[in-house]
Amino acid sequence: MSKSLMPNLHTPRRWLFAATASLIALGAGIGAAQAQTSSVTVVFAGSMGALMDRGIAPAFTAKTGTTVHGTGEAAMALAHLISAKSINPDVFVSVSAPPIKVIEGAGLTQSAVPVASSAIVLAYSPASKFAAEFAKPNADVAQLLLTPGLRIGRTDPRVDPQGQYVLFALQLAEKYYKQPGLAQKVAGPVINPAQIFTEPSLLARLQEGQIDATIGYESAVVSQHLPFIVLPPEINFSDPADQKGWYSHAKLTLTIAGKTKTVHPTPLVYYATALKNAQHPQEADSYVKFLTSPQGQALFAKYGYDPAKGPSI
Repeated sequence: MSKSLMPNLHTPRRWLFAATASLIALGAGIGAAQAQTSSVTVVFAGSMGALMDRGIAPAFTAKTGTTVHGTGEAAMALAHLISAKSINPDVFVSVSAPPIKVIEGAGLTQSAVPVASSAIVLAYSPASKFAAEFAKPNADVAQLLLTPGLRIGRTDPRVDPQGQYVLFALQLAEKYYKQPGLAQKVAGPVINPAQIFTEPSLLARLQEGQIDATIGYESAVVSQHLPFIVLPPEINFSDPADQKGWYSHAKLTLTIAGKTKTVHPTPLVYYATALKNAQHPQEADSYVKFLTSPQGQALFAKYGYDPAKGPSI
């Protein structure tokens, strides 16, 4: 089963403590899994939990007899742990290309294959007092986001691509809806403790009504059976044709592990790679091939994912 290892991050000191605790917990879990025969350890973007736990893992085990030990967490945080060799999984499944580029830079992958794609949507809680407004046909997205008292949830953009895509989408929404200042009004500062939650807990909070809305991956929202509003392609990162004209205009400057860098969005494609230092290389290869097989692709579709787009990395 996947595990949430990173608590809500409010200060650099708490982030360091949380990362250390996460590293120990994740490393111990992977070590235990590797002690078994015919098993494969998989780490994946936390938003994929429903698909990976309920769909892919049992189907792969039924087909091959190989036990899957999966952990879902923020993809960029996992990429940095893998590249530092603090954890040693067999397979990494990422959303978007940048986390794959991190482990590629560490020499731990030769290639990553696209296995699915998705889009950004505006999801809302059926328990929210604003749910009726969100459910109206042709609802005004910009005005909904500016509703006084609306509680928005998102993830930490320093460790999670989804947290970055929320802010990217809001930047593009300013241009698309002709609403200058929309991103700042809705999200506040880039690191806003009042809005930031761990990726695996975010949609659970939405379901329970602890927050009213979030901008997130359609695949994860569909998997959790939550209501949502479809956003235009110019904002939702689903169409590679919009990369140059729209998506490339969004950017974030983030300080991660003491280094400041500017990041840009790419279309929302999920990639899987069998790591070069995998302890179970045959099982890892088999698992990645299963994700691209007709059975694996049918499971992606069942859980709300779109077909893969673009070339391998």
